[in-house]
Amino acid sequence: MHQLIDESYFERETFQLHPAKGHYFDYVLRLLRAESIVPPAHLLDIGAGVGLFSEAAEGAGYRVTGVEASSHAAALARARVRGPILCHDANSRLDLPERSFDAVTMLDVIEHLRDFTTTLGDASRLLRTDGKLILITLNAHSVLRPLLGRDWSWYRDPTHVHLFSARTLRAAVLGAGFGKVRITTIFNFHSAGESSPPFRPLRRLGRVLRFPWVGDSLLVVATR
Repeated sequence: MHQLIDESYFERETFQLHPAKGHYFDYVLRLLRAESIVPPAHLLDIGAGVGLFSEAAEGAGYRVTGVEASSHAAALARARVRGPILCHDANSRLDLPERSFDAVTMLDVIEHLRDFTTTLGDASRLLRTDGKLILITLNAHSVLRPLLGRDWSWYRDPTHVHLFSARTLRAAVLGAGFGKVRITTIFNFHSAGESSPPFRPLRRLGRVLRFPWVGDSLLVVATR
């Protein structure tokens, strides 16, 4: 994200730890374990925001380094997270030791980045051999996009600059140096209504559902 985002941006529900959000983080942590990234593995959380996922990962036993462009959000994250939270614009190269992380997470981040190729290159450079990238972003071919029109969540955030399809995202991740890329699509009902409050009752479904193509978000698991 850009350094000059107003502090009020981080008051949105996306940055609140409601109970369903915790269940979503549990889903991501289970995904890491299923990919043999188990505690005390070292995670790099790019786009850490106010530190909600970084805090959950530390609570599960992982070592975490967070990266966040907003100095305001980074300060809030440091109050939650024991590990380092670096205030750094992810559009520019990260000055961290190569091959020093077991996994990189980018949860709803890449759509905000002007130069996402630099960030993906950093993820590849900083991961150890067989390290994993877990990336989630909105899906250009979501079935909800034509149904909701301008009320679809991608349009409701003015900081979004890139919208990916599975094809364009696969090409970007492979181009960054990853050898194996798996992409599926998901409906994350844990976070339903964060951008469109009328959909908040869908959280009662309490599930992350996977679909081959038409889900609302793309889920990438890539291997270094």
